[in-house]
Amino acid sequence: MQAKVLDFERGGGASAAEEARRWVARIDAGDLSATERQQLKDWLAEDSSHARLLDEHALIWAAASQASFAPASARPAARRSSQRPWVWGGAAATGLALALCLMVLRPWQADDDTNFAASHSTAVGQQHVVLLPDGSRTELNAASSLGVAYGGQRRRVVLERGVGLFDVAKDKHRPFEVLVGNTVVRAVGTRFLVQKHRDGSVEVTVYEGVVELRKADAPESKGEQPLRLGIGQVALDQAQQTLLSTAKPGELERKLAWQQGRIVFDDSSLAAALEEVNRYSSEPIELTDSALQQMRISGAFATTDVAVFLRSLEQGFGLKVRQHQGRWLISRG
Repeated sequence: MQAKVLDFERGGGASAAEEARRWVARIDAGDLSATERQQLKDWLAEDSSHARLLDEHALIWAAASQASFAPASARPAARRSSQRPWVWGGAAATGLALALCLMVLRPWQADDDTNFAASHSTAVGQQHVVLLPDGSRTELNAASSLGVAYGGQRRRVVLERGVGLFDVAKDKHRPFEVLVGNTVVRAVGTRFLVQKHRDGSVEVTVYEGVVELRKADAPESKGEQPLRLGIGQVALDQAQQTLLSTAKPGELERKLAWQQGRIVFDDSSLAAALEEVNRYSSEPIELTDSALQQMRISGAFATTDVAVFLRSLEQGFGLKVRQHQGRWLISRG
C-alpha cells in the first residue's frame, strides 16, 4: 500500500487551549459582564481556531459535569454510556447559560439556530450506539467520547477521543461534520470510521459514499479545496501532513472487528496494538522500552480477554510482562 503525502499548515497551541478552558469555566459560572463579553469576542477574533477550541472544550465540560446531572440510581449499570440532551428554548438545565452564550459568540455558527446538543461517552471495555435526531447513527468504541450540536443549517459532532463509526442520514441542505482536533470530516449521506489516536493524529476510513477532509483553522471563505475520500480510502491526518492510501484486502473488516468483540492485528506496530488493547484493559499496558514501539505483530484476540494478548506477547514474541502498581509493563525478555 503506497501512501500519497499532502501537506497542510497548522495553527493553535496549548496556550490557546488553556485559554479556551478558562473561558468555558467562566461562562458556566454565570453571566459575563459587558467587558468580559468584549474580551471574549476579541479573543475569538484573534485566530480562527479559537472558536473551535471554545466549542470543543464546552462539550468536554458538559461531558465532565454530567456525572452529577442524574442520580446514581438512574444510571445504567451494565453500560457506562451517558447522554445529556439540552433543548434550547426549553426548561432550564445545567449548562444552558453556557450553551446560549456560545451560540452568540462562536463565529462559525453565527447563522445557525442550534436547537439540540448532547454528550456521550464510553468507559474502558464498553461500547454504545448513539441515535441522532436526524436518523444518523454513531457507534462509539470503548474509551470514546462524543459531543453533538445540531442546528437548522449544520449537523456537527465533536469526537474528543476514541473511535466512532458514523452512518449519516442524507440531508443535502445540512452537511454533517465530525470535528476531531483540527480536522473536519464532512459528509452529506455516507458511512465512515474516524479514530483519534493518542498522538493527536486522526484516521478516517470511508465505507460508503464520499467524505471531505479539511482543516478547522482554514476558513472555507478562502476557497481552499478539501481533500475528497471515496470508498476504501484511508486518510491519516498528522501534525504536518496527511497520508492518503487505499485499504489493503481485509483491512476494512479488521478495523470494525470490535463490533464483534474482537481485535485483529495484521503486521501492526506494537504501539498501535497497545493503543487498541488499552481500550479494553482495566489496567493500562505500557512499554518500558520505546524501541519496542515499531515491533510488528499479528493475531486475533477477544476484547474481553486481555490476558490472552499479554500471554501471546510473552510466548509468541519473547517479551517480558509484569504487573507494577496497577499497570502492565512490557519489556524485552
